[in-house]
Amino acid sequence: MLGACAGSSNSGSTKGGKKTISVAFGLALGNPSNPFAWIGKELGYFDQEGIDPNIISLGGDSARGNAMLASGQLDVGIFGLEDVLRGAAGGRTIKAHAVYNVQSRSQYEGVVMPGSRISRLTDLKGKKVGIPQLGATLETYVNAVLADGGLSSSDVKYVATGIGAPMGEALRKGQVDAAFATRGQLGTLLTGGYKLRFLPRPAFAENFITGNIVAQDNLAASKMQALKGYLRAYTKAIVFSKANPRAAMLINWHMYPDAVPKNVPFEQALNSAISTYTAYLSYITERDGKWGYMPPDLMQNYAKFLGIDGKVDITRYYTNDLIAYANDFDQQAVINQAKNYKAPTP
Repeated sequence: MLGACAGSSNSGSTKGGKKTISVAFGLALGNPSNPFAWIGKELGYFDQEGIDPNIISLGGDSARGNAMLASGQLDVGIFGLEDVLRGAAGGRTIKAHAVYNVQSRSQYEGVVMPGSRISRLTDLKGKKVGIPQLGATLETYVNAVLADGGLSSSDVKYVATGIGAPMGEALRKGQVDAAFATRGQLGTLLTGGYKLRFLPRPAFAENFITGNIVAQDNLAASKMQALKGYLRAYTKAIVFSKANPRAAMLINWHMYPDAVPKNVPFEQALNSAISTYTAYLSYITERDGKWGYMPPDLMQNYAKFLGIDGKVDITRYYTNDLIAYANDFDQQAVINQAKNYKAPTP
């Protein structure tokens, strides 16, 4: 089940016997940055694991996802651990923890229009800065960026632009001078034809990870098995995508034909989408020889980045217990499958 809005259930299985689990995702399904989250269905990986994930798009509204997770309406969210950790620091418990980390370094990026006079992060002083949502992760990140350059949040004006075209238009029309978003969120701008220049990354951005696949605590046994299966299918799809990003994108568009850009020739749109996907995949590498692994030092750095180091024992909010299962497959067989795959045309 892809794109349905149903939440968590107690049974954990469908009438066909496949285990189900609800997974919420920040961006629109079919976007060019994250096909590995769902192409496992087309590649047979979901069937191999005996799962039928219910993948839900949040349209960039991570606050909604965190609320669904906290209320038990959602099993898994691919939108990060920040709200869980901030809740714990403030005495508000969300019974969830990170089970897999996708990017092996921070994926937050700042962009400007090509002709902008902003070239250094310190040039942001006195400027309007677009972010997807006020008070959310990107504001936390930009505050840290500003502090790293000797500035503070009072030196800029934050503007909530949303993601995708609204953010692109805010930049193009001069409503904001710069914008910050995840690399995945920026991918929809790049494939949409917006010309952007990336700002330099601060050194600290290379030194933390965000534990961004978060699951409810105490999942029922059937749901836990479905989660393990989804993580392995997810990992296989990453390996497949790195070996053949063109095939992965064609599968993505075959599954979501409405995601194919309509205002440019197909091959041009495809090449742009592949470029965006390849750039995003560069943020995803193995850590200690394992996909999804969360090194303790980088997770501790994340707590420091959030300003909650010493207030929360972050080791209680992530686990690497499922990583061995997620990596237990023949990677070379998946690479060979990718290289020989005859992808459908949308």
